[in-house]
Amino acid sequence: MSEKSEQMKTSEAAQALGVSENTLRKYSQAVEKAASPAYFPRVKNTRRYRPEDLTVLKQMQDLVKAGQKIDQAAQELFAGEKEEAPVKTAREDQLEAALAAKDQEIAELKEQLAQLTAAKAAEKPEASLEPAADVLDLPDFDDGFLEDEPVTPEQKRAHVVADMAKSDQEVHKELLSRAQGNAAKGAPTYRTLADMQLAPKKTPWWKKIFK
Repeated sequence: MSEKSEQMKTSEAAQALGVSENTLRKYSQAVEKAASPAYFPRVKNTRRYRPEDLTVLKQMQDLVKAGQKIDQAAQELFAGEKEEAPVKTAREDQLEAALAAKDQEIAELKEQLAQLTAAKAAEKPEASLEPAADVLDLPDFDDGFLEDEPVTPEQKRAHVVADMAKSDQEVHKELLSRAQGNAAKGAPTYRTLADMQLAPKKTPWWKKIFK
């Protein structure tokens, strides 16, 4: 037997419960209010009643006979069965808003970090092409002029001991100063065009007398 064949019309269900059709409709409306508007199956917008529906309606009928109102009886039978949307507290709303703000802040910081990283990466090749400031002061001579004068082994040991007590910056400055000094010693001198002209010959004094 199919499920539809087990469903009763309003008149049949009212007769099975021993109540009027009007009373059955009131019971049905109270059930739909307490449980769900679609609790009872419908055919052409008319309620149909299953065997389990008749059992529930019979329990309601007993509660009403005991003195309860129809709505109270329905709420008692379906207490806890009606699904209600959870109500958020004000604290939960505040936490959600704070988390959303934090997520936005983190996203902005990540974007700023990516921009800074890209900017630094773009600056590095240009910076590597620029010579150091102290190198610009060096004369453009051969490397041979940068070599120190020959020293004895004793002098070398003395230099090593002295350099060990100096900082890296001091050693760098001293080497730079020595290199500039050696370069100045070997710097070539250039003669001007006036220097290269021959000096005029002087006339002997005795030729001036017999002139």
